[in-house]
Amino acid sequence: MARIELSQSAFFHNLSLLSQKLGGKEKLAVVLKDNAYGHGLVQMARLSQEYGIQRAVVRTLFEAQQIKQYFRDIIILNIDENITPDPTYSYTINHLLQIDHIPQGTAVELKIDTGMHRNGIPANKLHEAVQRINEKKLHLKGVMTHFRSADEIGSELFWQLQQWKSIKQEVCTLCETLRIPLPLFHSANSAAALRLNHYEDDFARCGIAIYGYHHLPFVFQTPPLKPVLKLYAKKLSTLNLSKGARIGYGGTFTAPEDMSVSTYDIGYGDGFFRFNGEGEFYLGDKKVLGRISMDSLALEGEDEEVCILNDAKETARFFGTISYDVLVKLNPQIQRVVTH
Repeated sequence: MARIELSQSAFFHNLSLLSQKLGGKEKLAVVLKDNAYGHGLVQMARLSQEYGIQRAVVRTLFEAQQIKQYFRDIIILNIDENITPDPTYSYTINHLLQIDHIPQGTAVELKIDTGMHRNGIPANKLHEAVQRINEKKLHLKGVMTHFRSADEIGSELFWQLQQWKSIKQEVCTLCETLRIPLPLFHSANSAAALRLNHYEDDFARCGIAIYGYHHLPFVFQTPPLKPVLKLYAKKLSTLNLSKGARIGYGGTFTAPEDMSVSTYDIGYGDGFFRFNGEGEFYLGDKKVLGRISMDSLALEGEDEEVCILNDAKETARFFGTISYDVLVKLNPQIQRVVTH
């Protein structure tokens, strides 16, 4: 059967580079949402704990519950109806109305919109938000924002950092006035963590970089990250085809000569992309023959096993997308094995 190999050494390499860049392991929170970007939630949580990471970020309470045993602190980005106050969890507040529905004593992360205009409390509502959190007797554990252009050339990152700096000063003044403890501040994603020479917040939330990728332009000096994931497929069958035989749905590939063709157990039903047979798509040095089906694809040769994916950027480039898109789609039912 198809399998995914997760390289412990590559993962630890990436965590080490990021920890050094940020100033220590305690300043790195691993983003494990959406099945750890397709790598496997529990597997990557275990490896993170083994390395010494104590803080994780997930999308839902369901994800948090699966990895609670591995972390001291887990930030949950999306609030649903089943809020469970727990010393390990803190819930992200994205708009004022959410405050009214959070049980007393729950730890929260207040997200501020500093320019991305996606989620978060508007800056002019900061006072009201902090006051309502205090009145509701919630624990303001963190204040956060998100950068919209950290992976692009230009000054927008530094413009947004200035907005964020003002927000942090305002939060400190508010906490002093209300006599409540200062929260932790966090803002940087992978791109910002890699790009900034001095990171001032308490920790950064790194996702794609811990898995071995970044999308910064080449002009930026970046450390040599290593992809963690490799996807392998097993042979299903082999046929000896005559010249002129057509392969797969629509017969989009015609054998130019007598050839041996094998099918392998990966298709778009496994979260791999659907190649329609137009143009030339290679997996390593092997050309995909015809369309990729729901459960299989065809390659020349008789290898018992082939590597389908070892660099998500290469696949992403062919399909006109980004590495996140390639990785996160991989079916959770594919077996994931940690290698050293």
